[in-house]
Amino acid sequence: MNIVLTGSLGQIGKRLAQALVQNEHAVTVISSNAQRKTDINAIGAKAAIGTMQDVDFLANAFTGADIVYLMETMEAVGDMFVKSLDFIGEITQIGQNYKKAVERAGVRKVVHLSSIGAHTDKDTGILLFHYNVEQRIDRANRPAAHS
Repeated sequence: MNIVLTGSLGQIGKRLAQALVQNEHAVTVISSNAQRKTDINAIGAKAAIGTMQDVDFLANAFTGADIVYLMETMEAVGDMFVKSLDFIGEITQIGQNYKKAVERAGVRKVVHLSSIGAHTDKDTGILLFHYNVEQRIDRANRPAAHS
């Protein structure tokens, strides 16, 4: 299978990429850090360097994938403790970008790393971004209604 992973080579991504490569899948790892390219290639995956804010880049990276694994990273938006940063809004926009890229690329299978509390938009604090992203991704994966 052709599998694309977002989230670079963090705690989850590195182990997942290694396991998928060992099981003979073609793996592309998306990273915003060009210095990670060597590490990504070293485990037998292909590096795609770009940002979660760039829908065209994401759609291109997702094209031809059987499955995409989506996650949001804190590094993608900056320091969540900076008061002027709309952290939830920025992560929600990444979810919208994922939705657009998945649709453009025609990806039929999506796995999204989420969190407890993502089923509701009430009383979850900062975890609200998981709900927001899931709502967008879910809409992208629903079969089209037939009239």
